[in-house]
Amino acid sequence: MALSFSRPKVNDKDIVKKSKSTKTRSSIKGGSNIATQIQAMSSMAEAKLSHHKDDYIIIRDIESFENYIEEAIKNKVCAIDTETTGLNPLTLDLVGVCLYTPTLKAAYIPINHKSYVTGARTSNQLTEADIKPYLEKFNNTPRCKWIMHNAKYDIRVVRHTIGIDLNCYWDTMLAGNCIDENESHRLKDLHLKYCDSTDTESLTFDKLFSGIVFDLVPISVAYLYAAGDAIKTYELYKHQENLFSSCDLEGPYNVFRNIEMPVMKVCCDMEDRGICLDFDIANNLIEKYHKIKDERQKQAQEALAMYDDLVDTYRMEHPNNKLSDPISLSSPTQLAILFYDILKLESPNKTSPRGTGEDILKHFAKGREKNLCEAILGIREVDKLLSTYIDKMPEIVHTDGRIHCNYNQYGAKTGRFSSSDPNMQNIPSHNKEIRTMFKAQDGYVLIGGDYSQQEPMVTAYLSDDKTMQDAFIHGKDIYATIAGLAFGKPYEECLEFRKDGTVNPAGKERRTQAKSIVLGILYGRQIPSIGEQLGVSTKEAQKIYDKVMASFPALANFIDESQDMARTKGYVTTAWGRRRHLPDMQLEPYEFSLDGGNPIGFDPLAFGQEISNEVPSSIKREYTRKLNGAFGWQKKSQILEEARSRGIKIKDNGGFIAQAERQCVNARVQGSAADMAKLAMIKINNDARMKELDFHLIIQVHDEVIGECPRENAKECAERLSLLMREAPADLIKLPFKCDCEVTTNWYGEEIKF
Repeated sequence: MALSFSRPKVNDKDIVKKSKSTKTRSSIKGGSNIATQIQAMSSMAEAKLSHHKDDYIIIRDIESFENYIEEAIKNKVCAIDTETTGLNPLTLDLVGVCLYTPTLKAAYIPINHKSYVTGARTSNQLTEADIKPYLEKFNNTPRCKWIMHNAKYDIRVVRHTIGIDLNCYWDTMLAGNCIDENESHRLKDLHLKYCDSTDTESLTFDKLFSGIVFDLVPISVAYLYAAGDAIKTYELYKHQENLFSSCDLEGPYNVFRNIEMPVMKVCCDMEDRGICLDFDIANNLIEKYHKIKDERQKQAQEALAMYDDLVDTYRMEHPNNKLSDPISLSSPTQLAILFYDILKLESPNKTSPRGTGEDILKHFAKGREKNLCEAILGIREVDKLLSTYIDKMPEIVHTDGRIHCNYNQYGAKTGRFSSSDPNMQNIPSHNKEIRTMFKAQDGYVLIGGDYSQQEPMVTAYLSDDKTMQDAFIHGKDIYATIAGLAFGKPYEECLEFRKDGTVNPAGKERRTQAKSIVLGILYGRQIPSIGEQLGVSTKEAQKIYDKVMASFPALANFIDESQDMARTKGYVTTAWGRRRHLPDMQLEPYEFSLDGGNPIGFDPLAFGQEISNEVPSSIKREYTRKLNGAFGWQKKSQILEEARSRGIKIKDNGGFIAQAERQCVNARVQGSAADMAKLAMIKINNDARMKELDFHLIIQVHDEVIGECPRENAKECAERLSLLMREAPADLIKLPFKCDCEVTTNWYGEEIKF
């Protein structure tokens, strides 16, 4: 069926259809071997699920389906799940629908099952057209609630196969993320963990039917697997609903109901619409970057030729070596032989003594192997661009001429978005060419809006630093403000540019140092890393850091308060109440246990003595004191070995605690920025005027959103986009956020002025 967006398109132009995408179909290949495989898997699945035979029903006629929906309408609630032939809602087929409403058994409605012998659709099933009016009736009845797990997928599946835009009330996967982002959020795992279940293991599709498309699974077995997902979804929903209401989860519930659930529908619309691929630019880039790859391979072979004598000697001395001729520069095994056995280099990474990763090659490039290592790194760089973006994009474009990626709204545990298939957020920012492959459809333009200094402004709010807030209120450059106070210089002498537009080198350096410190704090960088970025010693970086902290005591307090919150509660919170659990903050610095053998002080001849399996407190204090006074990994290792010789095992949690400490501030700032971006997306997508102007969001890259609209509406859309983004956090954060908007035809293309 045609693409079905949740809002009507106005004056859409036809999009050139150049695609290799096809519908996901089952095929019967292998004859009796496949039939035997399916029979064996079905028998195994039936045996594992046989205890559910009386718990679920199969609905094969319209009257029974209508009666089920009428009962669901009476109950005002129904869990729904879909079974399909694939993962892409635009190309898959709907195989069946699972429903559950209280007072009835969970039901499976087969729609497109096929014979695994002939491949023909089996009889006695309903069709998409049969069930559509009844699903619509429930969907349009006031106060009736659809409950789903991974609702974005099921909503899009039903849109494209049945033609209904379901209204989801509760997504148990999103709720699970808001409650505890660190655990598995697969339906069966969550249900097994939190709900009274007759199941004893999480039986996923891959465990039962690996390699088999679901439409070939016999209905008599399929319902035993599928129908249970609907009741599991409902039971998990009731557990989560009770948890939100009975526990101290006001913040996470606010995030779930007012951010995650609304933005999920925005993601559905973005994924369905996609973004157009500019085939001309794509073809030019394919030709250009394959030439670059050829040139770099030639350079690498020339650099490698410098070592021909050493390589030939090694081949003679090791006739059974694993080297090809010429040496394959894409083979980690052959590179390891070259670097470590032939060139006799030593890895800088103790945990990877024969590693050939990027960091190790960059280290080798500082020596006499500079040309070779830089050539290999150059090949890897262009290979990644080709395989991930340049060669790949024309292969994955859909029949509508658009790329449809997947947006994961809990892509990071802070609540930040990620994307995949393809990853639109990970295109190298330093390479402007790659993004120009994406364009607005004919007659439309792209409008991108991004927040200016979003995370520093969020930090000013969270830390309640009045000096930082005042700088934003008066429109000052925040990094120049920080530099001025930290280095005791006038604000104007810390700006990158003078009033006449010329560069101020001293001011630029001060501003850069202040920016590196602030971003280092926000991203959890340590002083040596900040020093490396600034090009100064660790000692000098510490001095600069101390000056900034002394000038902004509220910022220093914010760091301490964030770590104290994590130690006390086990989590930190964003401005809107999202939680980032950091359990390592609550670890003891050292964990003691007996390392086999007899308990300490055990006397086998002292009959009747009490035996303790605990390490005595005095010994714990002794080794804690020693370890705290030890400097360096080697000294600590000696102390740990000494304890082990006495039968005491000590686990040093210092590294885990330090890592968690570095995440405390970042989780609050990045998480708040993510909440803010999602609120902006909701506001934009729901805005009546933007709908009238036919504006559609299509890309999200952290603090930036990109949409498309008809060219004639560009000026008003750009102005309104900026306004809506600035208004999004205003109910909570009373600071003057700035949002810059740019209009182009291609992403990162030449700006269009109005």
